[in-house]
Amino acid sequence: MATTLRRAGPAGGGTRRRGRRLTRRDKLVLGLMVGVPTLLHVALVWVPTVASVALSFARWDGIGGFDTIKWIGLLNYRQIFTIYPPFWPAIQHNVIWFAVLLLATGAGLFFAVLLDKQLKFTRLYQSALYLPVALSLAIVGFIWQLVYSPEDGLLNNLLGRTQPGHLIDWFGNPRINLWARPPPSTGPTSGRRSPGWCSPPSSPSTWSSW
Repeated sequence: MATTLRRAGPAGGGTRRRGRRLTRRDKLVLGLMVGVPTLLHVALVWVPTVASVALSFARWDGIGGFDTIKWIGLLNYRQIFTIYPPFWPAIQHNVIWFAVLLLATGAGLFFAVLLDKQLKFTRLYQSALYLPVALSLAIVGFIWQLVYSPEDGLLNNLLGRTQPGHLIDWFGNPRINLWARPPPSTGPTSGRRSPGWCSPPSSPSTWSSW
């Protein structure tokens, strides 16, 4: 009579199964699944990044072989800091956008905590917050165009700036377009982060039943 031997499990009476060894085919599949994306990532992201950093210390117009590259040290950096006027405004704009994204992330976390408290009309608030994320970017852009349009836009009508000579071009005016961009961008950003931080009962997997 054949008998089956089982290895004694940990305290509690259960049995412990031994892990199955990977076959050669399993190893090949895992190698392809890990190796191909890694190779693409390195080739398309890291190689151009490292090459860009290296070429920042050289003068090369991209025409000709690598033997035409002339290494000039920190000259490019000295010039960009001293004689390139758009550099410092670009740094300022990036700092502003970084702060905006931090605020949007914090707002998403704040909304997630509030929505997780099962407040009254919570489902309505969740739908309104997540709606910009679910909409197509083309539709969101069209909606904000109706808000920011100089002639017929909602914002100019509310401000009474619809007469010729008094119109506000929110995106065409370089002095204010930087500050007009955050609302269309932070709305979807906050909405995208809020459901991800909710507890399991309010996670996106259960939102499909709305």
